[in-house]
Amino acid sequence: MVKRSSEWRKYKEEAIARLLRDKEIGYLDPDIWDLLSVFMNREKAFTYSSCSGRITIVDSVYPWSRKDSTVIYKNHFNLSTEELSRIVSRGGVRRLWLIVQGPILHVYTMDYEEAWIIIRVAREAGFKHSGILAENVKGILVELRTGIRMAHLLSASASSDDLERIATVANEVLKRGKEKKNLLRDVISSIRDDPVELRKDPEGQTELHNSVRKFP
Repeated sequence: MVKRSSEWRKYKEEAIARLLRDKEIGYLDPDIWDLLSVFMNREKAFTYSSCSGRITIVDSVYPWSRKDSTVIYKNHFNLSTEELSRIVSRGGVRRLWLIVQGPILHVYTMDYEEAWIIIRVAREAGFKHSGILAENVKGILVELRTGIRMAHLLSASASSDDLERIATVANEVLKRGKEKKNLLRDVISSIRDDPVELRKDPEGQTELHNSVRKFP
């Protein structure tokens, strides 16, 4: 599917307007704006949906269940032991699962060339589970995802020490995801829009070329 330049820019302008609106009303994840900005600054890409990484607690039979599942806690930053203890003490209808999810981004590109540039660089930044999901009227839909994830069944009989350990590990996992997010921001902002081969420095490390425009 070949995208006309005017058609592509219409979709991108709509995406930018939505992003600015979400930021204004506080709907956007507080710590993902800088990452989305570098994608929007690229000539042939725009973001569609995203998550910077989060900790959730859901009431469901299994951690992956959608039907008859209720999110009772969500935070894009740290979970305190006190908050975890309060939630566990209240119990749930089914089972309480603590789930930590690393960052996930969906990016539309104007062509396959741009899609594969982004996928290649994202995988090098630790987003190993990245690839093309679909092609539609908006372009090539790319999903960028790390393998960072944690799911833990919470028990009402857990001791305060147990809950403290669970919260500590959950925060560590979330932090790892945020580090990958920041690395992705840095490498995406360091590659040029025009297709070039990534040169190697004398020590064999990938050298990324810098060409960044400012996004408001």
